This record gives sequence, structure tokens and C-alpha cells, in this order.
Amino acid sequence: MNIVIGKIVNTFGIKGELKIVSNFEMANRAFKKGNKIIINNKERLITNSRFHHHNYLVEIDNIRDINEVTYLIGAKVSINKDELKLEENEYLMCELKGYTLYNGDKCIGNVDEVVINEVNPLIKVNGHYIPLQKNFIKKVDVNSKKIICQNIDELVKEG
Repeated sequence: MNIVIGKIVNTFGIKGELKIVSNFEMANRAFKKGNKIIINNKERLITNSRFHHHNYLVEIDNIRDINEVTYLIGAKVSINKDELKLEENEYLMCELKGYTLYNGDKCIGNVDEVVINEVNPLIKVNGHYIPLQKNFIKKVDVNSKKIICQNIDELVKEG
């Protein structure tokens, strides 16, 4: 499964580095040297990467010339989920959509939307927003696609 992790907004310098904007939750892991990313449906090898002024500067396929990469400006950057090498019960927030939310044993509903922002990621269930914080999320069970919550009575009360 491929996941969009950013967008090429420009080049950087004259040696073919790509400037990539990303708010992907595991960007540091995704833009690691040696990973394969997908640009314009073509797999590319990250041969160098660094974080600079809120952007990732990425060199691909050992290209060292700006003229060989300018046509990529504006392209979306994706990665195959397997490249992230997630641990057994590790998950991506963007995959929580469709999971079933429980408040203890009581089913609240399915996650309709995942809102990822700079301050606090949220899940939306039946019109209610619940922060993805430890004091609200007790457990995320990836295998059964369940989210077990606690302390959310005030967040999901009707009326």
C-alpha cells in the first residue's frame, strides 16, 4: 500500500536536491537514506536526506545535477508502507479511518475522519472529535481494528 508523504515544492542548490514539504507523521523515518520513495509512479532511491527549515532536502538516485530533477517540481511523493518497517502494533494515524471506537465495552461508532494537524491529531466519530492522546486513547488494536478509549464521556455526550 502506497501512502502520500509529501510534495516536491522546489529544488535546493544546483546539485539536484529536491525540497519536499511533508506533514507526514513518520517523515523522519520515511525520508531516510536508503529508503525507496515513489515520484510520478517511478520508484526512486533516497541517496541523501536532511531536514532544513521545515522541509526535507532529498537527493535521489545519486543525481547531482539540478537539470535532471526540475521536471519533478509539483509532484507528490509516496512511499510503500513496508518501507517504514512498522513494529507489530505500530500504526499510521491515517489508517485509523474505519476503525471501531469503544468507550470501555460500549461501541461508540466508526472513525469517519482523521484530522492531523500541528497541535493535536484528532479522530472524528459520529460528529465528535476525540484527541489522539494517551489520557483518551487506552489502546489501538491494529489486528481487530478497534480503538479502546477512556475519559471521553464529556466528549461524546449527546445534547
